[in-house]
Amino acid sequence: MPAEVYDLIIAGTGPAGMTAAVYAQRLGLRTVVFGDIPGGSLYMVERLTNFPGMGEPIAGMEFGMRLFQQASAEGACFTMSRLRRLGQDRNLFLAVDDKERSYAAAVAIVATGHAPVRLPGEHPSLNGVHFCSVCDGPLYRNQKATLAVVGSDNTAVQHAVTLARLAEKVILVFRSAAPLMDAAHATLLKKQQKVAIFADSEVIGFRGEKDLQALLVKQKGGPVREMAVDGVFLAIGWRPHLDCLDLRLEKSADGYLVTDANLMTSHPGLFAAGDVRASNLRQVLTSCADGARAAKSASVRLR
Repeated sequence: MPAEVYDLIIAGTGPAGMTAAVYAQRLGLRTVVFGDIPGGSLYMVERLTNFPGMGEPIAGMEFGMRLFQQASAEGACFTMSRLRRLGQDRNLFLAVDDKERSYAAAVAIVATGHAPVRLPGEHPSLNGVHFCSVCDGPLYRNQKATLAVVGSDNTAVQHAVTLARLAEKVILVFRSAAPLMDAAHATLLKKQQKVAIFADSEVIGFRGEKDLQALLVKQKGGPVREMAVDGVFLAIGWRPHLDCLDLRLEKSADGYLVTDANLMTSHPGLFAAGDVRASNLRQVLTSCADGARAAKSASVRLR
């Protein structure tokens, strides 16, 4: 089956991808967007509180759906499928989705985001290991559960706060001597009476055959201790989603796409936006800004 031809291919339905779709359509580009979750990883955000102009907090899932509806109203085509491969076919980018449908365009924007990092030695099939407290935290409601969060940044605090409303006890474990969260999250954490903090500590193993029973935690200068838990939520870092790219691209030391001032990657005509791009700040706001800039740059490229 021949490829459907568009002006612009966008990979990703998070804030960057959908903002790019809104702007691209308004700039007159016929746009196709790959992704099967409106909002991307926004579903992991329980309350979005720092987006300018939002007087009241909004659920990440609701914000994502609003972006999706806006981009759809502008005329963007959403495949509602995952991108399997994005490569080059002569002077066009060629995209193939997980339903074996092909699409082509002269320019493309990669906005595939990033995914949580797993702990070394963690078995993917072990029940009780999670990455999203909003999604999986309710599994432990009314069970008098003890839950652990591994990490010390803002995401880890958000997990701890969410889980403190559901569990009998929450254990926050991180390797650094001091947490890496901002002042607002540090203040929020201090108010959580159910949260016990273990700094200078590293999770080095798990107990449990099918279901998680305990964490093995090594505190700096101390012995390994076994902490009984019913579940653990990981917030130890991220890795960019780049597996679908069949292109040679310049990347940062930690694997993110390097772009120029116009958000174009090292491959001419291919732009990057949002959490997949090398940056010193990754927020919903900056992802939206990236999406708008990438769409504008793509439009200029097509002239």
